[in-house]
Amino acid sequence: MTQETAVENLFFSHWINTDEALAKKMQQRLTQRLRKENTQFILDGFYCSLKEKDRCLLDAIQISLNTDDLIINHLGHPSILALHNSLKALFSEVHQFTGFVRFEYVGTLLYSKIAPKHFSLPYLCPHFAQRYSRETLMIYDETHRLLGIIEKGQIRFIEDCEVPTFNKENSEQAVQENWRKFLQAATIKERKNEQAQLSHLPKRYRNHMIDFY
Repeated sequence: MTQETAVENLFFSHWINTDEALAKKMQQRLTQRLRKENTQFILDGFYCSLKEKDRCLLDAIQISLNTDDLIINHLGHPSILALHNSLKALFSEVHQFTGFVRFEYVGTLLYSKIAPKHFSLPYLCPHFAQRYSRETLMIYDETHRLLGIIEKGQIRFIEDCEVPTFNKENSEQAVQENWRKFLQAATIKERKNEQAQLSHLPKRYRNHMIDFY
């Protein structure tokens, strides 16, 4: 729920703005007190797509404060199990996108648009920052309205961002059209196996791949 989407109900509610300074102090304090692995688990948990995530994270923090053990060893606790499963789904999606993201040249930069289920972009950008260390890239997450900008290995994000609009150059359109023609010509119809294809490349990843336009 956000301040804009909050609606009146039977219970009194009050919007609390984020205190950046206090949040930073709390993060530093937790980093000092918790095991490194447990701190990372909690930080990753903020990016997962999980109902009642806040409650689960509070439970994870409380457990971590009361034990020197790895929090991953507490999967018997419902909150830890829920976070663990959600993070597995997040990291699986990130891994899939490293192979499924398709870029196109817009002027001198490389641009791509994705529609992930999870908050994957912050984990995805470092992969492409390393892979294209001398390039300027933009990746737009239309699900979360988040734009990732990578400039010579440096990453920054713009939140609550509208999808960028560009005028495609004729050369880029020609390359995409030739690529589609090549794929059609190289396809052997008798060996086409839709079921096997779906197992390796689910349909939800295809919306922004020029191979399937």
